[in-house]
Amino acid sequence: MSHFIRIQTQIREKEHLVRALNDLHYRFQQGQDLVIRGYQGNRQRAEIVVHTGSQYDIGFQRRKENYEVVADWWGVENNSPIRQKSFLQQINRQYAYNLIHEQAKEQNLIVEEERTVENGDVVIILSERG
Repeated sequence: MSHFIRIQTQIREKEHLVRALNDLHYRFQQGQDLVIRGYQGNRQRAEIVVHTGSQYDIGFQRRKENYEVVADWWGVENNSPIRQKSFLQQINRQYAYNLIHEQAKEQNLIVEEERTVENGDVVIILSERG
């Protein structure tokens, strides 16, 4: 019986996903048909595999326009310090942060202010170059 769970994300661009994983100092591989390890030797395939320091991995697989996260979360959470909710929040937050900075640069905008609020969200105020 497989314990793998697939979670849909709003992540679309591999380049920004890879950058987010690097920014957050996760060890990972990227390629075609990489293996995600799960319970009792079960396996799934992914384009990006995050190593958790245990025999369980976290994968990212493209499904249509977005990536989904694939993992045996029971195994990950019981054998590594990674927790599903905080992992997904970190990745989504860093992905969005990188995407906003890239789009601002493309649109010739400047970052006027950047601050982290109480809940950990980042507020970025942009303006046109003047």
